[in-house]
Amino acid sequence: MDDEQVRKPMNRRQRRAASAPHPSIPEIPVAASHPVDVLMRRRNQLILAAVLGALGFLIFGVMLAVGVRNQGSSWPGGPEFVTDVTIMSAMAVLGVVTGVAAARQSHRIRSFARSTWLSEERGSVLEAETLRLRTLSRNAGLFAAFWATTFVLAVTSLVPGIGTFNGVQAGLHILAALVALFAVPLSLAAMRRWARRFRAVRETGWRAAKSVTVRRPTGAPLELAMITVEFDDGSIIELRTVESIYRAAHKEGQRLLEGWVGGKADAMVVLFEHGPLRQGAYPVPAAAFGGRTFPT
Repeated sequence: MDDEQVRKPMNRRQRRAASAPHPSIPEIPVAASHPVDVLMRRRNQLILAAVLGALGFLIFGVMLAVGVRNQGSSWPGGPEFVTDVTIMSAMAVLGVVTGVAAARQSHRIRSFARSTWLSEERGSVLEAETLRLRTLSRNAGLFAAFWATTFVLAVTSLVPGIGTFNGVQAGLHILAALVALFAVPLSLAAMRRWARRFRAVRETGWRAAKSVTVRRPTGAPLELAMITVEFDDGSIIELRTVESIYRAAHKEGQRLLEGWVGGKADAMVVLFEHGPLRQGAYPVPAAAFGGRTFPT
C-alpha cells in the first residue's frame, strides 16, 4: 500500500494541535467597552418604549372610536371611556417622551464619531456604487410614502367600518396599520441616513482595503458587527455597523475579505463583494468612533 491510502485516526495530541489557532492568522482582540455601546443599548431600549407607546395609543384610540360608534353619545363620561382615554393619553406621553429621549441619545452617539478622513488625498471614484447609495435613499423614501398611505387608508377604513367588518377584515386592517406604524419612521430614518452617506462618499471617494474582518464582540444573535479594515500601509481602522437591513453579520469569521471604504465620521460605508452567484457590491453602513492606527 502506498502513502496516499487511508490515513490513520489522529490521537488526542494531534487533534489538540489541529484545533489550535494557526499562527499565520492573527487573532483580533475584542475591543474594550466603548461609551457608544452603552448609549446604543439605552437608545434601543428607548426606541422600544416609544414603539410600545405608539402601539398602545393606536389600539386604545381604535377602541375609543369603536365605543363611541357603538354606544353613542351616552358612552363618553362613563368608566370605560375614562379608562380608555387615560391609558391612551399615558401611551401618547410615553411614546413622545421616550422618542425625544431616543433622539437625544442618537445625537450623543453622533458626537463620538471621528470626523477625520483616512487620508489628505481624495479616494477613488466608483460612480456606480456611489449613485447606488442615492438610489437606496430614494427607495426608502418611496417605502415611507407607501406605508404612510397604507396607514391612512387602513385607519380611515377601520373606524367607520368596524361595525360591519368580520374578524378577518378587521384583523387585516389593524395589522396593516400596525406594520405601517413601524415601517414609516424606519423608512424615513433609512432615507435620511443613506442620503447622508451618499453626500459623504461624494466628498471623500472610496479607499481600497487590503483586508476586511467582520466580528461580533460578544457573539449575541442581534449584536451589531464590528468591521476591522486594514490598508496597504498596515494601518487599521475599527468601524461599527449601524441598524440597517444591509448587515455584515453573514461575513463574520471570513478572513482577508476585499472591500472598499468611503464616507467619514458616522456616515461611512463598507463595500463587500456579493460573491460568485451575484455581481456587484454589497454596501454596509458603518460609523467610525475611533481613529486610524498605524503600526509601530
